[in-house]
Amino acid sequence: MNEHRYQRGYRAPARLLHWGIALLVVAQIVIALRAWRLPAGDDKYALLFQHRSLGLTIFVLMVVRLGWRWANDVPPLPDTMHAASRALARFNQYLLYGLLLLLPLSGLAMSQSAGTVVSWFGLFDLPVIVAADEALLARMKLVHLGLNTVLFAALALHLIGALRHWLWLKDGVFSRMLTGR
Repeated sequence: MNEHRYQRGYRAPARLLHWGIALLVVAQIVIALRAWRLPAGDDKYALLFQHRSLGLTIFVLMVVRLGWRWANDVPPLPDTMHAASRALARFNQYLLYGLLLLLPLSGLAMSQSAGTVVSWFGLFDLPVIVAADEALLARMKLVHLGLNTVLFAALALHLIGALRHWLWLKDGVFSRMLTGR
């Protein structure tokens, strides 16, 4: 066993939030790509309805996750990691947090600027915070697309880093989010 193996991991609520949000993000990507390829119509609108509801769910879970993180210790990265690698990991983590808060908000603004009533799985409608406005809609589409582009890059970096720790470095960083050890 590697003497630098990292034993201290994330607690169960943090791991549950991490993996739950990760699954919802994958679902969001799949739904968005399917909807994007469809012509206007009931099938597309049904997918976009799901996409909006999942986006709102991600937003709420991210608020909960940040609250948990604020109230609980975060396992430190191993001393064996270079300072630049630790800084990049933390920067990317904060970038992902920010994106997963900003994307639902930009999606909400985009939807409402299109005049769409945004509902959470049909259980309740969100208050209108943005009036219908075609010029704003065009800008919000660009913002949402730009944020998604940055999200894909940040996710790729996150996955590459996780795989590097798991398969190459074998320093236990990956397992602390998987098993908490």
